[in-house]
Amino acid sequence: SSVNGIMEGSTLADYPKYNSPEELVEAVLAKHKQEFPGQPYKITLKPFAEKTGAASTQLHCEMKATTGPTKGHKKLVFLKKVVYDNPYFEEMQLVEREVLMYLHVIPKLVDFVKEQGEMSLAGTLANMFPKFLGYGRIASSYFLVLEDFTTREDDFTVIHLRDSSHTNATVHVALRRLAQYHGALYALTSQMPEFSKQFPILQKNEMWVESFHMFAELASPGTLKWIGFLHSTYCNNNNALAEFLKTRISLTDNQVRDLGELIESLTPHLSIDGATETLKKTNTRASASVLCNIPIHGDAHQLNTACSSNDVIFFDLQMCWFFDGLFDLHTYLPTSTTPKQRADNLPDFLETYYTTLSETCTQLGMSGSPYTDMDHFMECYKKFLPWQVLFGLYALSFIGYSDAQREVLIELEKGMGSADRGDVVMDTELLDKLDSSTWRVSQHLMDFFMDMREQGLCEELENL
Repeated sequence: SSVNGIMEGSTLADYPKYNSPEELVEAVLAKHKQEFPGQPYKITLKPFAEKTGAASTQLHCEMKATTGPTKGHKKLVFLKKVVYDNPYFEEMQLVEREVLMYLHVIPKLVDFVKEQGEMSLAGTLANMFPKFLGYGRIASSYFLVLEDFTTREDDFTVIHLRDSSHTNATVHVALRRLAQYHGALYALTSQMPEFSKQFPILQKNEMWVESFHMFAELASPGTLKWIGFLHSTYCNNNNALAEFLKTRISLTDNQVRDLGELIESLTPHLSIDGATETLKKTNTRASASVLCNIPIHGDAHQLNTACSSNDVIFFDLQMCWFFDGLFDLHTYLPTSTTPKQRADNLPDFLETYYTTLSETCTQLGMSGSPYTDMDHFMECYKKFLPWQVLFGLYALSFIGYSDAQREVLIELEKGMGSADRGDVVMDTELLDKLDSSTWRVSQHLMDFFMDMREQGLCEELENL
């Protein structure tokens, strides 16, 4: 009944309540005895590990069978914890959105594809997300219990951009999965229009617009200040820090000159108010020409994907909403690839997505994708380009640097004062606290600004 209530737009007030995570896990497992034989289990909960981004954490749960032929056998699930400690999160109904996706949207999509006789595609879509096992409430926190996909045979891992971007091969797989998901949903919503009307919560997208200010505050001002600091320091040949930076970050003379011009021209757009206004205008422009209005992932950045040697899983569906699938592309690409990767491979990446989308739509009884041809697809793709200001800067500055790294960078900037001074003393103790990933992310940031110009993003900002 509580799930039916969610479909009608109610809150989670009636969610099953438990006294502890162990009690919740036991109750969920009792409903999945075939998948988890040997109950009762000895349950061991590992400490929460903070998850970058929203106010969510995850708790890994190890269960050891205590009876039967599987005695001693270990199983793993993980609990995702969501705390509504911000009015925005509660008003967005993040948990309700995710539960709807796992319990209704994805199963319905898989069934629809099976009915079309496309069993292989149905299996691909079912395996594209972790298996959902149950949910509950403990005090004021909400918990979702899901399969621990890192224990799948394919050995899935989450890769952090500060360590490495996704390889080109992984990007192509991820884009094929997104295209299959988007194409199947496009066929479903086109052939069964009533499907879209069942989920009023997912139709609520005005909160995304209101959240722009929050994301702009996280991503823009500090990033621009840090880039400006790096640039002005880099230009000072008499500065010890400048010499140090040049051994960590690579820029040609032309790039140094161009970066200075870019910082000056982009400053109005990357203030908090400027970035917020840019994103609102982008949303308005994109919303006016949505051709593929489906329940997208909504937050498909690198930390919400797990990769194996030949496949990709997407998780964290709490930001899902009805919108154009192109939004997912503009979330995934700037957060999972480096600017150099996009400069060298973007046409191939987009060709993979478009071709797979068209093939999937045709497989499922449509005459083709929502786009008439590749040129039309690129025209629509470009309308979303300014989104990459948000997701690119957010991924690199807010997610790319760890909390500890950001604290050191702030202290470094304060201690150095004006980088135009030639007598600045380099604080080696602070610099020693920064590992190679700091400078890798900083290089990505410098490259990102260059990439903005190459992609025509600066021109798009001016056009808005």
